[in-house]
Amino acid sequence: MRPLIRIGLATLALLLFALPGMEGVVIGQTDPVLPTYQGYISVAPGGRYFVDEAGQGFLVIGQNDGTPWPGLVTLLNGASPDATEAYIKDLRAHGITVSRIMIEYAQEPYTYLEDPVGTFNPSVVEFWDQFIALAEKHGLYLLLTPYDTFWQAKNWNRYPYNSALGGPCASMREWLTDEACITAHENRWRFILDRWGGSPNIFAWDLMNEIDIWWDATPQQIEAYVDRMAAFVRDYETERWGRAHMITVSSAASVPDGRLGRVIFNHPALDFATTHLYLGSEIKSPQDPIGAGPVMAGGVTLALDAIQDNRPYFDSESGPIDRWIVDVAFDKEYHHHMSWAHLAAGGAGSGMRWPYTNPHWILPELRDNLLGLARYASTIDWAQFKSENISRQIKPDTRAVIPVGCSDGHTAVIWLLLDTRRDDADGLAGVTLTLDDVLAAGEYVIEFWETYEGNILATTHTTVSNGRLSFTIPELSLSLNDLALVIRPAS
Repeated sequence: MRPLIRIGLATLALLLFALPGMEGVVIGQTDPVLPTYQGYISVAPGGRYFVDEAGQGFLVIGQNDGTPWPGLVTLLNGASPDATEAYIKDLRAHGITVSRIMIEYAQEPYTYLEDPVGTFNPSVVEFWDQFIALAEKHGLYLLLTPYDTFWQAKNWNRYPYNSALGGPCASMREWLTDEACITAHENRWRFILDRWGGSPNIFAWDLMNEIDIWWDATPQQIEAYVDRMAAFVRDYETERWGRAHMITVSSAASVPDGRLGRVIFNHPALDFATTHLYLGSEIKSPQDPIGAGPVMAGGVTLALDAIQDNRPYFDSESGPIDRWIVDVAFDKEYHHHMSWAHLAAGGAGSGMRWPYTNPHWILPELRDNLLGLARYASTIDWAQFKSENISRQIKPDTRAVIPVGCSDGHTAVIWLLLDTRRDDADGLAGVTLTLDDVLAAGEYVIEFWETYEGNILATTHTTVSNGRLSFTIPELSLSLNDLALVIRPAS
């Protein structure tokens, strides 16, 4: 695999190339400003993406985090609240908008929210009081789920909800169906909503992590639980605070189908869809950093195809679950490709990595990936971008280039990945792309973006006529292995 070599942009400013079919390529760079947001987040009027209270487009650029992980534990244990605040500031400086966190992390008893059931752990409650205040201060939004079902299932013999320990549930099988269990869930929600439900920086509630596994529940039982709990949370929160945050529920199935798929992708009480895209060995057990990109794009495309009302979708958990990556350079490239593929395919952000690292958090090198993506994303009006996947309509003149893209007929977001596993992967420069039936007729500007730092390398003007656009990628760098494009109407 060839290393990425970045060109010296300042030395190339205003240099022009005469290219067939193009009016000229202007080489230069820009300095995008990362946005800040106001108030509650809701679904954009056209679906697919989100908006803040000012109507500004909002993407879920982010990660999973955990209360005992390195970034947050210094606040949880009181060792250094300032270190946690610095960590939050670093996330925001890298363009991260949302952290997904389980309110209770159930690996060890000291992070239980209740123990016994109905008695709330003062140190965990204090953590959330302080952490939510810091999130508000620095503009970080939170996707919160009330239970850590993975460790809860692994540790059921010592988990406080177990009836053998005085809890309401005789077995895990009753978790979504037994009235005493559900009443306990509602009591936990009352506590959460009373104490933290008024925060504008709660992006949304994930009703239950991976609702489709651990309890052997049928799709009918899952649907009945979502019916009841979504109504409970929304009604209680509205009564308590006069408004409610968005609601979703996550599935462990990457692309659930049948009745479960209808619940996850189209339940009328859910505002957007989330699944955990552990799809195929390319993501779960990567042997190279290339394959995860197109697999992620394929998973996003299948999810969007399953959604009937244009609501947003994003992957809220994924990563190398079966083969943790120890080579940081490998991991950076793997995560980079997954993040860009997720966005370009039409997902409502970057996708949300679960670390599978040591130390167990999103490594600084992976946060760097998100900064480049965030800089690029800051130049697009997501509030008005009603996208459809166009990957099949982007046709490179070589099979060594993997195209991913989405468009609303006026703007196109495209990401190109050079498949360096192939012998004919000679580079991106000189590759000709043809887009069929993507953009309306008119004059357009094509921007070519470097993706790791998020800089425009070049722009050119072109024309779309008869539903077709064809152009050639200019000579930007000898060793760029991926490239992002924005095609927008010329002003």
